[in-house]
Amino acid sequence: MIQHIRISRQLIFVNKILFVFSLFGLIGAPHTHNIRAKRYFFPLFIAIDGSFTEVKVNEWKGAASNNRNQEEDGSAFIVEILKNLGADLVDSVEYGDDELTQILLSEIKDVWRRIVNNPKSLVNSGETPESLGIYMAKILFIAKDRHCESPDETFINGKCFPISTRERSEHCPENMGLYDDEKNEGFCECLELTKEKAKSELRPIYSNETGVCYRQNTQGPCENGEWFVLKNTYPRCEPVPDGCPTDGRHVFWNPDNSTAKQCWEIWTRGPCDKGQLLHLEQDSTEEPQVYCSYRLAESFFTYSALSFPPCPPGTLSNYVGQCIGCSRGCYGAFIG
Repeated sequence: MIQHIRISRQLIFVNKILFVFSLFGLIGAPHTHNIRAKRYFFPLFIAIDGSFTEVKVNEWKGAASNNRNQEEDGSAFIVEILKNLGADLVDSVEYGDDELTQILLSEIKDVWRRIVNNPKSLVNSGETPESLGIYMAKILFIAKDRHCESPDETFINGKCFPISTRERSEHCPENMGLYDDEKNEGFCECLELTKEKAKSELRPIYSNETGVCYRQNTQGPCENGEWFVLKNTYPRCEPVPDGCPTDGRHVFWNPDNSTAKQCWEIWTRGPCDKGQLLHLEQDSTEEPQVYCSYRLAESFFTYSALSFPPCPPGTLSNYVGQCIGCSRGCYGAFIG
C-alpha cells in the first residue's frame, strides 16, 4: 500500500514536469528533446498501465499552449510553474526519493534561468527578483544544493555568513569582500564600488603575486617609488610620475594630446571647464578612463538587479553576474 502511495505521488510530480516540458516545447519538439523526455519517463510509462494516455498528454499540451500565450502577454505563469515544482520537490525530499528530487531540481533550475532571462515573467506574479531569490534559495537549501537557506549568505569556515561585496568582510583582507560561488561557498575578492563611487574613486585591483586586492594608484604590493596600476588589462607596478601622491586619489592624465600629462586629483576641477569635475569611467578589464563632466552627470557604469554589474579589475563576471577571481578559476554558477 505504501509503495502504491509513493508511486502515485511520483506520478503527480512527473505529470507537472511533463507539463513544463510541453510548456517549453519539449513534447512534440525536435527529436533530441523527445529522446530526453523518453529517457526520463519511459520506465514509468511501462510500470503503471493506463496512467499516461495520448488524450492526457494532449490535454497538457493544450493547456500549455494557452498558458504560453499568457506568458507572452507578461503573465506570471512561469512563476506558478516554479512554485509547483518547488512544492513537489519539498514532498519528494520528505518522502526520501533522491532520484526524483534530482530530476525536479534540474527542472527547477531550468525554469529559474528562464525567469532570470525574462524579467517580464514577474509581471503580475506578486513577486520581485528579491522575493523570488529568497524562495529559490530556500528550495535549493531543502534539496541540499545550498549550504545556506538565505540567498544573502555564503558558507565559509563551517558556517553561513553574510555576503559582503561592497564592504570589507571580517573574513577577508583589506579591500576585499566575501563573495559566493556556484557551490554556495564563500571566497574573498576585490570590493565592488557603488554607481556613484565608481565616478570618483578608483576600484581595487587584484594582485596575482600576493592574492590580495589593493587600491589603484597606491604603492600596494610595489616597491618604493612605484604605484599599483591597471594597464593593458593587467595589474602592474610602474614608477610613480613626478609629483603624483600614491594616495589612490590622483591620476596622471591630460585632457587632449596637445597638452602634457599631469597629476590631477579625481573629483576636483583639475583642467576642466568651470562647473565640471574629473570623472572616472571604469570596467573590469580596461584601465580607468578619465573625463570632464558636470557633478550630476551619469557615468557609463550602470547596474540593474536583473543585469550583470561590472566586476572589479582582476576578476571576471560569470553568467549570473557573480565576480569571480581568475586566480580561483573563472567558472559558471547558478545562484548567489
